[in-house]
Amino acid sequence: MSLLSLGRNAVLDPASVQTEVSAVKDRDVWALIPPKRENIERLVKLARENEDCRRYISMEDWMYIEALLEASWDEIRSPAVFERLEPAVKAILKCLVEKGLAGKVWNLVNPDCNSIKKLVNRAGKCFRFLKLWERRDLSLSRLDRALLKALTIAFEKGYIEKVKSRVMLDALAPIVEKLLKVVGKAFRGVVVLARGVEKFGGELVKAVISLRLPSAYRLAKQAAVKISQIAQEWGNRMARMWAEDPGFINYLLTMMSHGENYLGFPA
Repeated sequence: MSLLSLGRNAVLDPASVQTEVSAVKDRDVWALIPPKRENIERLVKLARENEDCRRYISMEDWMYIEALLEASWDEIRSPAVFERLEPAVKAILKCLVEKGLAGKVWNLVNPDCNSIKKLVNRAGKCFRFLKLWERRDLSLSRLDRALLKALTIAFEKGYIEKVKSRVMLDALAPIVEKLLKVVGKAFRGVVVLARGVEKFGGELVKAVISLRLPSAYRLAKQAAVKISQIAQEWGNRMARMWAEDPGFINYLLTMMSHGENYLGFPA
């Protein structure tokens, strides 16, 4: 007798994954993801496109899922398959829905030695120029400072070159976000925000561009696309080439990251 057979009509909606963050821990995972083949295939497709999933889902789980999908079935019925697959599905959901702050921060800042140290140094210079209430909101706790100091020492001693631990990345995310906001608030330059970038927050994007972190070029290119589209709407046909012109993108990045735009220049 087959362990897997036909069943329910419900279909997984990828957008709904993001709306069920808290439910992953509190409810039966199969109430969120009806165990139809099309749902599992769609979930796996999302996981393969997600860097966190590729990094943190175990090789054993990936191998089990791939073997499962090679079999012929339409809906999971076997309790044994439910039991074996459930941890993998929960892990995938966790990676997908808990991008939240950590995902937002690490999409903007590489967790490597140079990026973190550059951010810490600039934030230290910018902090004193913030308003009193801004300093109160963005001050780091004693524990935050201790963690940051330990990380800095680890970088300087050469123990690590990049933070890879998921636990450490999650712990550092709110600290890095505060540092980005400090730099962003102290930076008074005009930064063009492309569509979709607003989700990161203007201050965070301003900080990344002003520091010229690795992701700054990508953000500048998105801004170049926006400017190009506006110019084309105004009738400038040549503007369509701006979005792919490295010279224009670098010029835009240089103008948006000019050091004189910092409070208390030089920073």
